[in-house]
Amino acid sequence: MKHAIAVLALCFFSFSPALAQQQLDAATKEDVQQFLEVTGARRNLQALWDNMAQQTASMAAESYQRSHPNASPLEIRKAAELAGESIQKTAKVLPIDELLDVMVPVYQRHLTHSDIRNIVEYYSSPTGQKVIKELPTMMAESMQAVQPILQKRLPELEAEAAAAKAAKEADDQPK
Repeated sequence: MKHAIAVLALCFFSFSPALAQQQLDAATKEDVQQFLEVTGARRNLQALWDNMAQQTASMAAESYQRSHPNASPLEIRKAAELAGESIQKTAKVLPIDELLDVMVPVYQRHLTHSDIRNIVEYYSSPTGQKVIKELPTMMAESMQAVQPILQKRLPELEAEAAAAKAAKEADDQPK
């Protein structure tokens, strides 16, 4: 028993300097806020919402047309608009400031003050600024590039959703 306690004590004391160093070098709320500011997190989050609305509208139109082959262009456009508006409504209910505020402790758990300083230094450089500038366009182009894969898999996803809905309805039936 004494041997086990000695081993535990040795482990504890050998890790203590690392833990103490990490606590001394912990990222502050201000560090993370500066990181989010320099990387354009607010702008990128808004761009993400906008891209999601566009992609959702496009996918909804194609899905509606597939499930309603005789639908008029107006009906298809309305289905797309409803889907896009749904994402926009969701974005309004989720204020960007609130989302960014809850992200701060996450970044603090994973990054040290030194990490943040290095990241801010990189994103403040010309190359970092180019990445920030080009990132929304790269993300939009990436979403367009994966859209054919999503379209190809959409019938499978719709079938799974329909099966799940049917199973839930069956479970909800009184027995």
